[in-house]
Amino acid sequence: MIHIESITKRYPTKTLFSEASAHLRPETRVGLVGRNGTGKTTLLRMIIGEDRPDDGSIRQRPWLRIGYLPQELDVPTGLTVLQAAHRDEYPEHEAKRILSGLGFAETDWSRTLDTFSGGYRMRVALGHLLLSNPDVLMLDEPTNHLDKPTQAWFESFLLASKMTMLIISHDVQFLDRLATHVWEIHNHHIHEYRGNYQTFVSLRAQRDAHREAAAQRQAKEIARVHTFVDRFRYKATKAKQVQSRLKQLEKIKRIETQRNPKRLRFRFPQPAPSGIQVLDLHRVRKQYGDKVVYDGLTFSVERGQRVALVGENGAGKSTLLKMLAGVLPFEAGTRREGHGVTLHYFAQHQAEILNPEHSILDSLAEAGPQAEPNSLRSIAGVFLFSGQDQKKPIKALSGGERNRVALARMLVEPANTLLLDEPTNHLDPGSIDVLTDALIDFQGTMVFISHDPTFLSRVATRVVEIEDGALTDYFGDYEYYLWKRSQELAALKEQQEAQAAASPPKKKRKLRQFSPPAATASAPSNAPNRREMTKSINRLAKQVARSEEEIAALEEQINARAQELATPELYQDFPRWNDLHQEHQRWKRDLDILTTRWSALSTELEGLKDRLKHVG
Repeated sequence: MIHIESITKRYPTKTLFSEASAHLRPETRVGLVGRNGTGKTTLLRMIIGEDRPDDGSIRQRPWLRIGYLPQELDVPTGLTVLQAAHRDEYPEHEAKRILSGLGFAETDWSRTLDTFSGGYRMRVALGHLLLSNPDVLMLDEPTNHLDKPTQAWFESFLLASKMTMLIISHDVQFLDRLATHVWEIHNHHIHEYRGNYQTFVSLRAQRDAHREAAAQRQAKEIARVHTFVDRFRYKATKAKQVQSRLKQLEKIKRIETQRNPKRLRFRFPQPAPSGIQVLDLHRVRKQYGDKVVYDGLTFSVERGQRVALVGENGAGKSTLLKMLAGVLPFEAGTRREGHGVTLHYFAQHQAEILNPEHSILDSLAEAGPQAEPNSLRSIAGVFLFSGQDQKKPIKALSGGERNRVALARMLVEPANTLLLDEPTNHLDPGSIDVLTDALIDFQGTMVFISHDPTFLSRVATRVVEIEDGALTDYFGDYEYYLWKRSQELAALKEQQEAQAAASPPKKKRKLRQFSPPAATASAPSNAPNRREMTKSINRLAKQVARSEEEIAALEEQINARAQELATPELYQDFPRWNDLHQEHQRWKRDLDILTTRWSALSTELEGLKDRLKHVG
């Protein structure tokens, strides 16, 4: 359908493509991956004709219809949601079906686009694109603004479609489920792989291992020839053989090994600590027009907590974060900062507020006017902007590079409290890993929003779920939150089934609290409370014991693997060593999760035991 033939694309400061080729075949779903700034978005823009290669060509099948969703899009805000989606070109009922799948309620269809956030306006553009049913669908980071239910619908829609797809995404789980092929942009070429993202990672590792082995064999042969030449260079009887060896060296095409790309390596500055109470909202009311988001909201954050705000899109996560940051006014209530609190707020579209005409260094200087130029250059270098690249204008950067600049601005002046709204959007997997490591090492306080389950699992120490203007606190990591929610939903289902069996059906009520109810004065007896609490204690005690057994078994497994990895024989088989090492790292992460879960269960068990002592 689309043939990319030996294209070259250069800019004054860098080369993106050098004689790169690829072929997009019908009914394939291709994930386009590569580090930030390697040319992924530029490739899509060249395919649709918004940019052109310096050399080579891109050929398309005649009458090919291409639908393209860029990272940033100007949506006509004067239209209603329904008008913008179908625009009198397609059947209206199909537009409503797609809009519903993308998270729009029926009451939203008549609202104008200027009443929605940028993320929801992008959803409307995505709906229009899906409705047009092009031959080739090209999407640049389409899941950045989708919550879990909407992304699940979106994936189902794409999997059921016959469209050919070329998709840029840093969501490796999304690519795992969707991609039939992967194109990797690396060293100015496009490398094609058959299979999903995990298959691509495995095949790339095998390719790199084989290439490394071949390069080592070649290096040994070259060294052997050089030794012969150096030994007999000035010996007349060996002159003919020496010349032959020198010609042999000239003809050798050196095997280039795939060096690991440079990665961000940085630490957030460790400023003076704040007081124990960091941020507090008390009886806050917030509404947009007639829509009340919060009424009587009370919420506080303590020093050292890493709080994840979760919930469906539109639940009010970004609104809460903005109120905590002090950048969004509210109609009633109070906001208080604790003693010694210093804040950095990273908005969901933080990169969009950067001055496009400023250079990278100008943008950093804007964030810290008193900072020394050498310090600014060092910070830019930490985020992989070096030499002349530091003078690049913001408008010439990719989405991921702009996000890196926005993050770098947070290092110019230290703060002990970070408020982050989707900080990993547009970052490649390697950059996300290093950002995650830096945030884990950060000794201050964090409140953040993310749809990335891996990021949530590694960073969060407290999870707050937002639904219908109400907050439910889970004092544990993300894995504990998922486990607790599953327990909560199972209990609710069991309760509803028991009620249905005993009496006529009643209106279902959402369960908001997971702690056992306290005894009240109106209760005829404390005996039922004692029985229920004793049952809960026995159940939790069994779970704690089971967790301890699992931890002990996994620790033994990890220690045995560590000894295996230390054997010299295994070093000769790098692919196997790498596989075992990766599994060893996964086990260690699993151990962290198990330990956190054991700690949460133990705390809950001790709390129940204490309460039981006070029940008569």
